[in-house]
Amino acid sequence: MSDSLLILLLLACATGGAASLLAWARTRTTESPSPTATAVGIGTVACVTDRITVEVESVCGQKFTGRLLAPDDPVTAAIRPGVVLLVAFDPAAREDLSLADDMMAVRAAFDRMLVGKGLVTDEQLDLIRHGVKGAGVVTAAHPTGTTREDYREVVLDLMVRRPEGGQFPAHETTLIPVTSLSRVSPGAVIDAYYRRGDESSVAVCVPPA
Repeated sequence: MSDSLLILLLLACATGGAASLLAWARTRTTESPSPTATAVGIGTVACVTDRITVEVESVCGQKFTGRLLAPDDPVTAAIRPGVVLLVAFDPAAREDLSLADDMMAVRAAFDRMLVGKGLVTDEQLDLIRHGVKGAGVVTAAHPTGTTREDYREVVLDLMVRRPEGGQFPAHETTLIPVTSLSRVSPGAVIDAYYRRGDESSVAVCVPPA
């Protein structure tokens, strides 16, 4: 699984999407064991016998094989090979997996991965998580030539529309997934975040295509 796909899946989960992916966690019974794990990843079910074997890629890019043990859980009993799951695990014993039903922990792990990879700054992340969401109309986009993994640095000029009406100009340098560069061409509309009462800086959110 590529980093771009991982980011897309986790971003969708963090913002309330990927309903089919999260359905497993939402329908877990109260009898299921409470996860004590502190890390999360995307797991693809490889084999189902008396145990469920899962190929996992963590948010840090580590790949390993683990097992999901919950014999009394009707949700895990319905899992079949090929199913994609959000899984949680203890990094010190990562072969033992549980379903990731703590979405706050998932989002926190996702945020740490983004900052750690240098794909977003702490300030940008704070704006995206806690700022006002507006609609940014791209008026100009200039690649700088800087690259990081599957991302390209782009200088954007925007006209940001406030939710309550009105607009203001903004200038932002950000990393855009290679697969989504066409989404920041002049005239495109993207999500832009800012602080109410302080429009001096914005952050944009453009997921991988």
